[in-house]
Amino acid sequence: MIMKHILSFLLILLISIIYKSVEENNNKGVFIRSAIPIKNKTWTSYNGAVHLSPDAIFEPTTLEELIDIVNLARINNKTIRCAGEGHTGSSLSVTKDYLVVVKKLNKVTVQKHFKHGWTAIAEAGASFGDLENALRNHDPPLTIDSAPIYDTFRVAGVVATGSHGARTYTGITSNQLCSMKIVTGSGKVYEFSEEINKLEFNAAKVNLGLLGIMYSLTFRVQPMYNLRLSDIFVPLNWLDNPLNIKNLLESSDSVQLYYWPYNGFDQDEDPNLHDFNKDRIVVKNWIRTNDTATYTKQQLKKIHETQQQKSIKLYEQIYYNFSNTVATSNVAAKILSSNKNTSVVYQTPDAIHHFVYEENVSKYDLVAFGFKVDPDFSNVAVEFSYAIKALYEFAKKGKFPVNYIAEIRFLKSNEAFLSPTFNHDPKALYCLLDFITVTGTPDYEEFCSFLSQRLFDKYKAKMHWGKRYEFIPNVTSYLSEVLSDEIKQFEKVRAKYDPDKIFFDNKSLEDIFNRALNGKK
Repeated sequence: MIMKHILSFLLILLISIIYKSVEENNNKGVFIRSAIPIKNKTWTSYNGAVHLSPDAIFEPTTLEELIDIVNLARINNKTIRCAGEGHTGSSLSVTKDYLVVVKKLNKVTVQKHFKHGWTAIAEAGASFGDLENALRNHDPPLTIDSAPIYDTFRVAGVVATGSHGARTYTGITSNQLCSMKIVTGSGKVYEFSEEINKLEFNAAKVNLGLLGIMYSLTFRVQPMYNLRLSDIFVPLNWLDNPLNIKNLLESSDSVQLYYWPYNGFDQDEDPNLHDFNKDRIVVKNWIRTNDTATYTKQQLKKIHETQQQKSIKLYEQIYYNFSNTVATSNVAAKILSSNKNTSVVYQTPDAIHHFVYEENVSKYDLVAFGFKVDPDFSNVAVEFSYAIKALYEFAKKGKFPVNYIAEIRFLKSNEAFLSPTFNHDPKALYCLLDFITVTGTPDYEEFCSFLSQRLFDKYKAKMHWGKRYEFIPNVTSYLSEVLSDEIKQFEKVRAKYDPDKIFFDNKSLEDIFNRALNGKK
């Protein structure tokens, strides 16, 4: 009799445990208690370009929660896409099922490494500001060689899209990876590294969120050092001699070119916007130095505050003058009129994040193309000049499609599949050509589509996955063809770790992959 009561009690206890761990949600699917969706069921990217209302949104804080979310998706036959801070302008995070926002996974750990000296383990949602603060405050102070321009970007998003990196010879940020841990479609955690499997690691380094949810990334880091950042203002005809770029890059760590559209135009002197020969470009270059930093921390903080204020003012000038295109086109001239050549020494992270803007106010649209650089840099000079002149041709028709910046940066090649700088030749250099405009600018898509056909035809240019590209005519069939070999290599890894395609909930990527794998054009 006593045994019967004990068995009854155990049965009730078992039912209670099961009930507590598994419930039914509003969608009549199984709900695992540790995988709790947030109350908000809408998500928007920082600039408003992507707006979602998926079945559920999760903001995990631990590895266990990540695993439970994947298991929940498996049980409920749901798919998953991920997001960080929402800087991606393409559809990479779009899903109708589960959106996992990783920004609360933001811990950073610095440790000694038997092979690399020092490493930093950053959870997927850590920003580069989080990472670099941990490194800077370490004893000894440390730094990472390659990072995006803005320190608000999250490490997983930068790695997943494989295009970011402000310094030429260190390449994309993914090049600094030692290893990474991903929760795959089985709900298990796998570590990817070159020592374990080089092919799989080259897939994981630019994975577009297709292998699973990234949990942690281990970066090689090194002792802190300083960089001298110089700004040189040169006339547009500086591009007529491509060796100007090559020679400067060969004597520097990195070079970038910036152009503010129509910056030589003065509405008071000439009402007609037609003479691009008056324009200037800004040439930035970074050189490693033993010189001490120019500014103290307090001075740098003040400079950043001023930059934010100027950024907001500039954005407002452009945004509120959409209907007055001439006034908008004259903004850049006012910006550059008071600028002079400068040379400033920063600690590495401050040199890379050389400009601060207020992203909560300033909303920009971005498109970027990557193509291989000719040995003499002639194609870089030609295409940058062509883009600038094309802006003037659009202006003649009353169209001003780019009102912020056109930018060129250079990156060393890498062997990460699907990266726009993919190349087995370690000496190859790539040019990333960016066009940045205030979100909602008329004729921007037309201008970028116009340039894309030229860059596709001449150089087999590739797109920056994290920026907009899907509006470009026939871009799906084009990318499936130009990326065909890389996709086939990547698919061998993707199919192994996510055979049920839990993470393949993205129409654009599905179309590109399916065309490449099935031989369609």
